[in-house]
Amino acid sequence: MKKISIILITIFLSAIFLFSCKDENKILLSATGRNGEVVVVASADVWNGNIGATIRKILTEPDTLLPQPEAKFSIINTTQRQFSSVLKAHRNIVVVQIEKDKAECEISSKTNVYSSPQTILYIIGADENQIVDALEKRANKIVDVFEKAELERVQKGIKTLENKELRKLTENKYGYSISVPQDYDLFGDKNEFIWLGLRTTKGMEGVFIYTYPYTDKSQLSFDSLIAKRNEILQQYVLLDKEPQGSAYMTTTNYIEPSYETMTINDNFFVRIRGLWEIKNDYMGGPFVSYTTIDKEKNMIITFDGFVYAPSRTKRDLLQRIEGIILTANQIKDK
Repeated sequence: MKKISIILITIFLSAIFLFSCKDENKILLSATGRNGEVVVVASADVWNGNIGATIRKILTEPDTLLPQPEAKFSIINTTQRQFSSVLKAHRNIVVVQIEKDKAECEISSKTNVYSSPQTILYIIGADENQIVDALEKRANKIVDVFEKAELERVQKGIKTLENKELRKLTENKYGYSISVPQDYDLFGDKNEFIWLGLRTTKGMEGVFIYTYPYTDKSQLSFDSLIAKRNEILQQYVLLDKEPQGSAYMTTTNYIEPSYETMTINDNFFVRIRGLWEIKNDYMGGPFVSYTTIDKEKNMIITFDGFVYAPSRTKRDLLQRIEGIILTANQIKDK
C-alpha cells in the first residue's frame, strides 16, 4: 500500500507540474482538424448576420485556378458556450467578439494557444458595421494568415519523413536542398531537368526542377516564364504515344495563370499558378511554380509542381505540392 501511495503521489505531482507551468513552457496537445478546415467561434446572432456572411464569403471564396473551383477553406461554426476542449485543439480558429467600447475593430492572430501547430485569429469590434468594414478591408490578409499556416504544417510534416536520397540528388545537381515525401521516386534526370514524383492508382503528382542561363530580367516576365515552361515540358514530359513526341505536357491557354512576385528568405521569387494539359490527350490538372535567380551560378531555377487526380478534389493535393516546393533551400557552400 505504501508503494502504491508513493506512485500515486508521484503521478499527481507530475500532472501538476505539466499543467501549472508558465505559458511559454506549457505542453500542448497536437492540433486536430483537417487540412483547410477553420473553426469559427461566434454567437448565433453574429453568425447568422452580416458578420457571419462576410466571413463565409472570405474563407469559402472559390479557388478558380483549379479544374473544378473549390472553396479555399471549409468552415465549422460553434458558439462560445459550445467551444469545448476538443474544438479548442483545432488547427485553425477564428474568434469573433462584440465589445461595445471598441473605437475600432481589432484583428490579431496568435499561434499555439491551446494546441500546436495552431493559428487563432481574433476579431473584436464594437458592432456589426465596424467589424464587417474591417473584414472586407483585410480579406486578403485573413486568407494569407491561414494559407501560410497550412503550408508551414505541410512543410514540417514532409521534412519529418523525407526521401533523403532525392534530397542529396538535388543538392549535388543544383546546389539546392528540397524535401520530398519518402514514397517519391525519380522519374527523370536529364541535362538541366529532374522529375521527382509519385504515381498511384488514383493519379499522379510531381515536382520538376530545371535551370537555364540568366541573361536579363525580362526572362522573369509572365510570357517568358510560360514560354520556357512549355519548351521544357514538351522536351521532357511526354506520353508513350505514337507518333513519338506528339503527346506532351503544356500550359492550358483557355484560363490565364496567375502571376505574383514575392520575397522568400530575402530572395526574389515569381509564383505562377494555373492549369496544365497533355497536348493531343485528355489528361490535365493544376500546377504551381516558383522561379528565382541563382546569382552565384548566373542561372534561373524553377521548381514546378503538378497534380493529376481525375476523380478527386485538388485543393489539398496542390497545397501539398506547394509545401514541398517551399522546402527548397539553397546550399551556400555549393
